[in-house]
Amino acid sequence: MAAVPRLEGIRIVLDRLDPKNISTSYLAWMKDPEVVRYLANPDADYSPEAISTYVKEMNKSPDNFLFGIFLKENSTHIGNIKIGDLHPKQRFADLGLIIGVKEFWGQGLGTESIELAVRFAFETLKLNKLIAGVLAPNQASYKAFRKAGFREVGCYERHWKVNEKYVNSFILERCA
Repeated sequence: MAAVPRLEGIRIVLDRLDPKNISTSYLAWMKDPEVVRYLANPDADYSPEAISTYVKEMNKSPDNFLFGIFLKENSTHIGNIKIGDLHPKQRFADLGLIIGVKEFWGQGLGTESIELAVRFAFETLKLNKLIAGVLAPNQASYKAFRKAGFREVGCYERHWKVNEKYVNSFILERCA
């Protein structure tokens, strides 16, 4: 298992997420329905204990790399990005992203985070491919992945329920 390094970008730093990063701000955005609505389980238990357990499990896993997204200028934790469910033989993994602090939405920080994670995945982990699933209403995430070089390769129609309505889920990928 590769160690989770500190990755520096222009405006952000990706660093290993640690239970000590579980601040009141982090807990608040994980309880905000607008922030979590596109997560796999938006109604999950996002209590301090549950989030701490999740972070610890990710940090112990050889197949998951969980980074906090921190502003470079003041170390504010604004989101998370995860390279997960790594398939060691086939050399691919999933990539998931959340920008939790709404004041930073639409500023390109998601794209910068994706680009840093991609570099780590291909250069350090030596992966062949990264895959992302993006729900159709989540246009900001879709655009961030596209700007970071991902291409749409498929669509699951009426695949996921958001606000009691089934929506399409796009499959995007980027190869090394």
